[in-house]
Order: sequence, then structure tokens, then C-alpha cells
Amino acid sequence: MSSEELPALSQAFIANYNRYAEGLDSKNWGQVRSCFADEVYIDYGVIVDPDGDPGIAKKSDDWVRQLQHNIGGFDKTRHTISNHRVLLGGESPSCRAYLVADHVMFPDPTLPIAGAVDIATVIGEYTNHYRLIGKQWKIYKSKLDIHWSTGNIELFAKAVGKVHSDPEMTLI
Repeated sequence: MSSEELPALSQAFIANYNRYAEGLDSKNWGQVRSCFADEVYIDYGVIVDPDGDPGIAKKSDDWVRQLQHNIGGFDKTRHTISNHRVLLGGESPSCRAYLVADHVMFPDPTLPIAGAVDIATVIGEYTNHYRLIGKQWKIYKSKLDIHWSTGNIELFAKAVGKVHSDPEMTLI
């Protein structure tokens, strides 16, 4: 990789982060899956992936099912990913970016009004490593460092319960 390739890589990596966030927030799990290579190393910590081993690759289909399981039950999510920094050294090109992710369960699903007890926010930083697959850069290794969380964190358990109790919410 040369420094001349940096602007094109930056745009490709930012586009990948944007597709990922949009896919999560729209619950378009196929779009989320398209951001990853077929196998991926995931290190999101024990809170997000309690049975995961970051040193063992997992099928991306399984990882997307885990994401769907964890956040698919929220009424709304808003993943804001910013301050992208591309790194060319190391094992592969990578990109670090900040994360602010709101997860909302409305008291009345017909009204988009949420109070403090209806929102859980996660603040952290992603580091994604990429491989060129075909003509697209895809994530093959992803790490999320959660810096802190705020709000009603118990909503995550409620959202998981909602995924399992809703017959229309089929895991991909």
C-alpha cells in the first residue's frame, strides 16, 4: 500500500462503516453481512459476545445472527461512527473510528417519544481490519473497545427477550 492510495482507502473504509451502521439501524441484516468477509475475527468483549474467542475466526453469518440477537429487539438504534483514521502499517490496512450508539425501546411503540429510562447508549471505538475481496474492501477482523455506557443498560436483556418471544422476528 502506498500513501497515494490512502484517499481511496479512506473513502472505501468510511463507506463500509456507513453501510454497517445503516444496516444495523434499519435492521437490514443482509446489508450488515455484506460488510464482512466470509470469516471474521471478532473482539467486542464479553458484554457483547460472552462466548466468543477473538483468536478464532467465526462465520460472518453466525456473527450477524449474534448482532441481530443482541440488538434486533430494540425499536430504534442509531449508530454514529465518526473520526475515521486509516492505518497502513501492520498486518493489513485498518481503520479506527469512534462509536456512539443509542438503543431505544419506546414505552408506546406508536409514539416516537423516549425518556431517559428508554435509552441505552454505548460509547467506544472500533478498529476494523480489511481485505480486498473481489472489488470490495471487507472487514475480516473487528475490535470494539467499549469506553463506557450510560442509560438503562437493562434494555439489552429486554431486547434479547423480545427477539426470542416475537414469532415474526426470524434470525437470519
